[in-house]
Amino acid sequence: MDFVCVGVRIPKCGSTSLSNSLKFAFADRRIFHLPHTLDLEGGGSFLQMLRFRRTQARNLFARYRTIDIGEACGFIGTWALDGDLILGGHIDFPSVRNRLGRPVKMITLFRNPVARCRSEYNYCRAAYRAKAPLTRLDTPLKHRAAGLFSFQGYLDFLLERSETYGNLSARYVGWDGRENLDRFFARDVFHSGILENSTAFVRGLACKLDMPLIFPHDNKSKANAATIGTLERAKIERLYAHDFELYEWQLDHLDRGHERATSRTRLRSPIRSQAMAPFWSASDVS
Repeated sequence: MDFVCVGVRIPKCGSTSLSNSLKFAFADRRIFHLPHTLDLEGGGSFLQMLRFRRTQARNLFARYRTIDIGEACGFIGTWALDGDLILGGHIDFPSVRNRLGRPVKMITLFRNPVARCRSEYNYCRAAYRAKAPLTRLDTPLKHRAAGLFSFQGYLDFLLERSETYGNLSARYVGWDGRENLDRFFARDVFHSGILENSTAFVRGLACKLDMPLIFPHDNKSKANAATIGTLERAKIERLYAHDFELYEWQLDHLDRGHERATSRTRLRSPIRSQAMAPFWSASDVS
């Protein structure tokens, strides 16, 4: 490989399973951790911005002795070898690409936006209601909306703030809705697939890495898109128009060259020096 890989874990797209699969796939490489990079709610709420920065800074300082994500990415850009992996929280690809100073490509999973949205609602609602009443003030706004509103009310809440919450997958992978998708995937994506066909995803990645792989089913929340009504579906289509385009492109390319790799396109590179920067211990990067 002549690039560093980035595991882009889009929320409610099998991100736990993806993370565990990538940890296994890159077990003989170095894995660098970054916390969440996309502050969706901070622009509209000072309290939410503080919540996000507090958590991000705590994670960055524990691993890199800095609270600045740009500095952390600089450390990784200096010490990572081609073929290493950046993983961790819900990382958006543009944040890493723009800060690392190195060629990067992503590995990611998409999911039917209808099922993903319903799964997110179920997850946020359960998380909010599990909190004690006095601690609910220190929760994301999306969790609060899911806990207080019906699913339709939740969708209305998101639609009224579509600049903040809309096109979630597109924002995580960095697609603006205008660039040709063939060009976008060729330039920025090492491997991708859909959660609904994780078998094809892991088979293609195993071929590219020239090693056997598994995809553990670790996602805890499930949603059936077929149970969502016409009105709800229409709202979801408005909210995630770009996400539907990404998902449909991926569906069309599950069995084509993007998912297959021949012996000439296997990109596994040999392990090189394991010398690390003094900021990290072995546990910090694995």
